[in-house]
Amino acid sequence: MPEIIDYLSQNALPHWYDWLRKQPVSELLCSRYARGRKECYYGLGVTLQKSPTIYIAAHAERVQTLGDRYLPNWHSALLCEYRPGIGINPHRDHTCFAAWAIMVNFGQAEFVEYPTREKVITPLPDGAIVRLNTKILHAIRPVQALRYSLTFRQLKPEYQPATDQQRSLPI
Repeated sequence: MPEIIDYLSQNALPHWYDWLRKQPVSELLCSRYARGRKECYYGLGVTLQKSPTIYIAAHAERVQTLGDRYLPNWHSALLCEYRPGIGINPHRDHTCFAAWAIMVNFGQAEFVEYPTREKVITPLPDGAIVRLNTKILHAIRPVQALRYSLTFRQLKPEYQPATDQQRSLPI
């Protein structure tokens, strides 16, 4: 099950929302799991194909700082925007990523996991910082109001670029 490990402060949330609304999210063109979701990568981006392409994505100091606090040595941060009625179908994250990830939840969501034949539903409150195993089948039920998530991941060693210096390069 996902574990809520911390919360963003109530004072910080309005600043995050101001920033989130200004990000250049765009809709996925070929997703079978997240139709209608919009996204943007920070750090290293990943084309989620069978053979993924790793590329230098955007840099944002606030993303860097938050990621370093909760998942030291992270490689990739994915910002997702969910409009009302949008969710993500059951899936496991790409094999290029390590199992454990940190997700920051902005808005209300119901996280669904399928660790066995029985599903487990975990309500995610606004500002929750969640540790989750992305290799367990999971989903997000369609949301009722605008929601964002920012998920920090590490790439498995065989997918990491030769040097990690590009994370600190501004784009």
